[in-house]
Amino acid sequence: MKRFRIAWTMARVLVHVIVGLVLAAGVFRVLSSLRRRAIVRWWSRRLLVICGVRLRVVPATPGRALHADLVADALSPEGSGAIVVLNHVSWLDIFIALSQWPVHFVAKAEIGTWPLLGLLTRSTGVIFIERGKRHAVRDINLRVTNMLSAGELVGVFPEGTTTDGERLLPFHANLLQPAIDAGVPVVVLGVRYRDRDDRRSAATLYTQEVDLLHSLIRIVGMGPVFAELRVIDAIPTAGLKRQDVARSARAIIAASLGFEDAAHEAIADLSAVIAAVDTSGFNAPDTAPGTALDPRDELL
Repeated sequence: MKRFRIAWTMARVLVHVIVGLVLAAGVFRVLSSLRRRAIVRWWSRRLLVICGVRLRVVPATPGRALHADLVADALSPEGSGAIVVLNHVSWLDIFIALSQWPVHFVAKAEIGTWPLLGLLTRSTGVIFIERGKRHAVRDINLRVTNMLSAGELVGVFPEGTTTDGERLLPFHANLLQPAIDAGVPVVVLGVRYRDRDDRRSAATLYTQEVDLLHSLIRIVGMGPVFAELRVIDAIPTAGLKRQDVARSARAIIAASLGFEDAAHEAIADLSAVIAAVDTSGFNAPDTAPGTALDPRDELL
C-alpha cells in the first residue's frame, strides 16, 4: 500500500508540474503581473498539499516583533520592496514562501538544471547565481537593487546551502547589500519541519548526498510533514553595513527557532570563517564600491 501511495502521489506531482509548465509557457505571457502572482501562489500551495506538507504560518505581531508595522508594509501587495531572508532546510522552502508572497529568490544555478522543476522555477522568477564568481554577485546585486527599487520582494538564503534543520550556518552578507543600496528593509523569516510527533522531520533532509527525486520520495513516503513558517521581524537597513544586517538576521532566526546560537555565538561563528578563509589573491568586492574586503561576504 505504501509503494502504491508513493507512486500515485509522484504521478500527481508530475501532472501538477506539467500543468505549471504549460501555464508558464503559454498563459503567463498574456496575463497581468497580478494574475501571474495569483497562479504561482495557487500552484505552490497545491504542490504542498499534494506532497503532504501541512503549512502553518505564524505572523509577526506587535508584541513579538519590534518592527511589525514594517513587516506588514513590506509584505503587502502595495509594498515598497524588501529582501526576504530565511534559513535553508529544503527545496520546499522556496515553494512555502511562494505560497504566501510573490518572492523572487536568488538561488544557486544548479537548481535551474532540475528536471522539469528547474524550468518551472525559472518561470516563477528565480534569479540564478553561479557559485564562487564575484562578478556574478556584482551583476546579481545590480539586478536585485533595481527590483527592490521597483517594489519587488527578493528572497535570499544567507547560509548558501541547506542544513539538517538543527543548526544555522554562518550568514554570508554580500547579497544583502542591495537592501542597503535601495533603502529597503530586510524581512526575517524562519522555517522548520516537524513530523507527527512534533520532532524534527527527517523527510525534508536535502543535502548534497540527496538528489531532488529521492528527496521528494522521502517527503511523500515519510509524511505528513508539518511545516512552520514564522514571520519574525524586519531590520531597517538605514545606516547599517551588510555584515551587521547578516549578524542581526542570524541572531533573530536563532532566537525565534530555539537554536542554541545566540547573537554572540553568531558573531563567533563569523569570526571562525574569517580565520578559515585565505584572502590572498582576492581583490576588494565590486558589489559595493569603496567597501573593504570582508571574508564574511564570501557566497555559496
